[in-house]
Amino acid sequence: MLGLLIGAAILGGIIAVMEEGDFPGWIPMIICVLAAVLPAVVLNIVFPELHFLVGLAAGALCAAIAISAACGMSFKRAAIAASIYLAINTVLSLALNAVL
Repeated sequence: MLGLLIGAAILGGIIAVMEEGDFPGWIPMIICVLAAVLPAVVLNIVFPELHFLVGLAAGALCAAIAISAACGMSFKRAAIAASIYLAINTVLSLALNAVL
């Protein structure tokens, strides 16, 4: 649950900076984070032989659709925001995995 809230805060911050406005809200951001993470997890479980980047690409596509619908952004800008979020998420995960 904490990871979901941290992810929503990171994604909301990215969108707020891109849109030069306020934080979009917790509920839309949690939905967008779930849209990004769930496809990636499912693909990585179902197809473990695929490189994890395939799951990230699918997660970015689903997140871009969710961000575009929830925040009213164009699909291109939403895809950029989703890609930045998943890149930050990957770097944090790898860094924490190396430390712990």
